[in-house]
Amino acid sequence: MRTVLVLGGTGLTGRRLVEALLQGGFLVRCAVRDLDAARARLPAAAELVRGDIADRASIEAAVRGCEAVFNCVHTLSPQKGAAPGETFVDTELRGLENVVAACRIHGVRRVLYVTFLGITPDTPSIWARGRWKAEQMLLGSGLDVTILRPGQIVGRGGFGFDTTLANARRRVALILGSGRSRMQNIALDDLVHYLVRSLDEPRTFGRAFDVGGDEAFTTDEMVDVAARVLGRRPPWKLHLLPWLLAPFAGLFERLAGLPRGAFADLLLGLDADLVGDVGPIRAIIPLTPMPYAQAVERALADSWAGPR
Repeated sequence: MRTVLVLGGTGLTGRRLVEALLQGGFLVRCAVRDLDAARARLPAAAELVRGDIADRASIEAAVRGCEAVFNCVHTLSPQKGAAPGETFVDTELRGLENVVAACRIHGVRRVLYVTFLGITPDTPSIWARGRWKAEQMLLGSGLDVTILRPGQIVGRGGFGFDTTLANARRRVALILGSGRSRMQNIALDDLVHYLVRSLDEPRTFGRAFDVGGDEAFTTDEMVDVAARVLGRRPPWKLHLLPWLLAPFAGLFERLAGLPRGAFADLLLGLDADLVGDVGPIRAIIPLTPMPYAQAVERALADSWAGPR
């Protein structure tokens, strides 16, 4: 049987990916920081090893004997292995460099990486520019790399979707930004489908793909659709504009448990549209995407909710 490594396996995308890979007959190893917490979240069939992308030795040990690495780590979650003074952008790049080094040592060529829509070198967001740099490093590594760029992942435990869901349950929704920016969503199961199918598809090697559904909704519209799925009336909207929130960014980061600079960076691109070109990936891996309302229903039926 083939062994694959999943990084970020206890998160939203990673956990569903682990389940899909096990069902597909793979031996799945997960490098995790907390073995006990991970065992409570992951299927018993998954092999758990202690590992952190910020710790090169632990990643080298985790990669040994694997055929491929899936990286679903989301550095907007707190990273305990971050060096003093290191930003979440630095942590992600250093972690990916550790993954590449480990793959070279053990002869592992296949790497699949989940990023986000809107990754360009000239975006206002420091995080998105950092991810562009990380993508370019991976694509230039000489490994067989595939990068998938989803918009908002529709699944419980994802920060963006959970915020949408919370607003849909309120009489007055608190919307960050103008509420008019458009975003392409993707159902969690559709994203995992692309990841699993890409593994053995050489036409995806050395490329980055936007992935998402056919619909692009504004922030306000996403809240209204979610409210209707919940059987509620769409709420009134109170829009919190970036210039009002900027002075309190540090406080929000501490209250939400976000890394330093993460919320302030979010405000920079708050009203930018995030709509990608999904044609290239569908030409290789055909898929009829799940409509947003159906994806919301599917997420609400999921009994598990955890960090992305």
